[in-house]
Amino acid sequence: MNGSDNLNISSRVTGRPFVRRMYLMRILGTFLCFFPILSVLLELNRPYWLIALLSTNAFVWPTVAFLRARHSPTPLTVEHYNLVFDAAAGGFWIAMMAVNPLPSVVIATILLSDRLSAGGFDLMRKAGMAMAGAFAAAWVAQGMQVEGFVTQRTMYATLPLIALYMVALSVLTDTIAVKLRIKSRELERIAMMDPLLDIANRRLLEQRIQDELDLYNRAPRHSALIFIDIDNFKEVNDRFGHEVGDALLVSVSKILHAATRKSDTPARLGGDEFVILLPDTTPEEAMVVATRILEASALLTVKPEHRFRCTLSIGIASAAPGMFLVPHWLKAADDALYRAKRLGKNQIYAH
Repeated sequence: MNGSDNLNISSRVTGRPFVRRMYLMRILGTFLCFFPILSVLLELNRPYWLIALLSTNAFVWPTVAFLRARHSPTPLTVEHYNLVFDAAAGGFWIAMMAVNPLPSVVIATILLSDRLSAGGFDLMRKAGMAMAGAFAAAWVAQGMQVEGFVTQRTMYATLPLIALYMVALSVLTDTIAVKLRIKSRELERIAMMDPLLDIANRRLLEQRIQDELDLYNRAPRHSALIFIDIDNFKEVNDRFGHEVGDALLVSVSKILHAATRKSDTPARLGGDEFVILLPDTTPEEAMVVATRILEASALLTVKPEHRFRCTLSIGIASAAPGMFLVPHWLKAADDALYRAKRLGKNQIYAH
């Protein structure tokens, strides 16, 4: 399968919900437009073939448009053509109504605003041009008639179009907005998480460290940062392969999750380095957490047949005066980790 095939499949999949939404709105719109247009056509004594054409536009075209877009390799593109055709049809019926002011203004406004919400200014511009072109051609053919009086019947026939369609459009817009907000939050969450380990990545970690430092410098309280490094991780990758190395990272991340509270932030800083932010935590409490992690990691076996066990080096640094930026606190924790490494690894060092 080539790239063009993948693009067509993606377009088809993403276009189907849009086509379904437009189908429902088109059915409602053409049904509600039918009555005010019919009222004016009858008042102007238009021929029956024109009323038959209106009926086809109102009750047959929505399904034709839906099937046309649904079975197309590019549903979105075809549906946009359908929406432009809707606007042209609207221009035609405005001309056939001799520009009767109330239904003409309502129909034109709904068509253009609908196109704007469906495809932005570019689609609205194309729809506006199609509407104007169809109107001009049909209006001239009809002798440029203008009917400025709105009968009571036409007014009452237009009211459901104004009320029901605008409510339906508002409901649809709100539904889409809610879905977009949910999707946006999900994408933001994904952007802040490590894709392999399902814990915070460096971006989220640094953001929360800075928030904690800002809070500390306004109202000092105990908080700790734990810096963790997997001992001899490169040797694990070299001897057993990256798949085993990744499995080890996942196991360590699970230990971090189990050892921390919801208010804490375990994160992967990069490679085999992890950091845990512990807000409102004394040095003694941070040592308890670090000890729990060290003991749990000792039970991990990378490859049982080789008796290669996982060990960690851990450095702890508490927030202190003079720490205003993320690198200040990270460096203090990194220095503590370095001391743990120098002392022989598989141990904890706290500033």
